[in-house]
Amino acid sequence: MAQLKKKGFALSGSLKSDGVTFYTKKGKIIMRSAISEQPLRRTRGQFVTRQRIAHTTALWKRLREPARPLFTQCVNIYGRFSTLMCKLPVVFLTKKELASRASLLIPGMPLSDGILPDIIYRLDEVDGQPALLTNVKMKRPLGSDPTASDMVSALCGKGATLKRGDVLRLYSLHQTVEYMIPKVSVRMEELVLESSRQTSGFSGIEMQCVDGRLALTGSCFADDTMGWGLVHVRDERCSSQTVVTRCNMYEQYTTDETLDRAAESYGGLTESSMITPDTE
Repeated sequence: MAQLKKKGFALSGSLKSDGVTFYTKKGKIIMRSAISEQPLRRTRGQFVTRQRIAHTTALWKRLREPARPLFTQCVNIYGRFSTLMCKLPVVFLTKKELASRASLLIPGMPLSDGILPDIIYRLDEVDGQPALLTNVKMKRPLGSDPTASDMVSALCGKGATLKRGDVLRLYSLHQTVEYMIPKVSVRMEELVLESSRQTSGFSGIEMQCVDGRLALTGSCFADDTMGWGLVHVRDERCSSQTVVTRCNMYEQYTTDETLDRAAESYGGLTESSMITPDTE
């Protein structure tokens, strides 16, 4: 590292062609090499970690598109999302696929994180109709063509899970393939439980009372390329929810073959720098 005396002006910057970086410190100009001497490493473990981070970031970007995600018990909401995503399988995507916004729908993908009781739900059927069954208690059944006031009365009050002023966020995620690139899109609708603000339920979905619990029914719940989640919001609090889906396309991207394919697009894997003992 070289030092030069500063005369009359501040100097900082870099000369990339010469591999030099320079900056001013305590009245002196400091020059040092701008070229890293570290060898390029892409071991299997490093590559798997980088692929997890890359796909987590891709899904986070999609989740943010309809509205700010609700992760209410932390300062760094992306950090919390990333921590929860570490529980899920790693998918392997090529450099080109990631550059083209590739993403895959994975069961258990976190949608929210908070202190309200979780809503438990599953994909099933009601009288032969595809449905999302939940554990949300209802005060009474809904009529055939409920008004906004009917919905609030049925979903809120004594014996019900919800209260007036609460919000239900319904997330719908769709797995598509565009020009051989898998992509996830995210849509979100809110049901505000105030009759003066809400005129209908979720679009294309019927709300029913099944065994005293809320059920959402509609042909959309039979679509194997869709994923769903229902978040309970009350003031600044929310429930912790994840995606339920029958979509299993992601499994094709978790194999050793897809790992090798993805690694090759980056130039292949390198040997681990760890020293291993000789074995017979």
